Amino acid sequence: MITILHGDNEFDKSERLRALKATLGEYDSLNYVELNGRTLTPPILQHHADVPPFLGERRMVVIRDLLTNRTSAKGGKKKAKQSFMQWLSEYVSSVPETTDLIFVESKTIPARNPVIRAVSQLGDRGAVLIFRSPSTRGGEIEKWITQHARELGAGMERGVASDLARFIGADLRLIHSELLKLMTYAGERPITREDVRLLTPYAQSANIFAMVDALGNRQTAQAFRLLSQLRNEGAHPLYLLTMIVRQFRILLQVKELAAEGQRQDAIAGRLRLNPFVVKKALTQARRYSLMQLLSIYDRLLAVDVAIKTGQMEANLALDILVVELAQV
Repeated sequence: MITILHGDNEFDKSERLRALKATLGEYDSLNYVELNGRTLTPPILQHHADVPPFLGERRMVVIRDLLTNRTSAKGGKKKAKQSFMQWLSEYVSSVPETTDLIFVESKTIPARNPVIRAVSQLGDRGAVLIFRSPSTRGGEIEKWITQHARELGAGMERGVASDLARFIGADLRLIHSELLKLMTYAGERPITREDVRLLTPYAQSANIFAMVDALGNRQTAQAFRLLSQLRNEGAHPLYLLTMIVRQFRILLQVKELAAEGQRQDAIAGRLRLNPFVVKKALTQARRYSLMQLLSIYDRLLAVDVAIKTGQMEANLALDILVVELAQV
């Protein structure tokens, strides 16, 4: 069987590859090999693909980014890489039936690629599968979460998928991990929005954002209500202060990067933050000048030192801090 897994959805690709590897059975370690397609040569590829399975019935050869590397070739190496593609498009039809040859590509390969065309024409012996990451728009993430939860055997009440999409964004591997944790906690019953609020750290981050938002809008009562809610959920005062410091540090960073002309996606990549976090931060940062944010950050660090050195009681320090920040 010749299979091509390509596209930018790394999580679903890895899950499909894991399922394919599981079909090797108990001798998988003896009959499974991965090769780097960027440095692979035809003789080495053919050597690994032609080797018969040992003890088991099938052998699996996984090649990563061979087509991606050859498709994007330019300059003097282009002719040699085109020759490789032509050889490979002819060779796939002669791969032994006991070998599963799998190409895993980090990008989407054009349909005109000769190897894509050759594998597509193999009938039952060939499969070309595209894995595209769901968009953050149009409810695609929510649909993916709902489908993935169904595949995992998890029930969810209405609103859970939307909450997870809002808190986590498009990080499918992280969503998968959170779903497994929520399933374990919920047991036989469906996962509830309350479960998400209690167990998903991004939900608490969202509440911290809401508190910072209230501070930015000079809504002191709302800020105190959210602070009390977080305390009732068991959040330690130093944890809350740490999160407040983190959020204002994010506001300061996105304020500076936005002033440099960088867009939301670029800022998220630069700071390694969830796009949802950056979007909220950009909105909140507009309510402050750069000098205000620098002053607030200095004050937060001073409060942190005062608490840790015993100069102020933690909860009292937080209450005073909320009043001060609301008056900035």
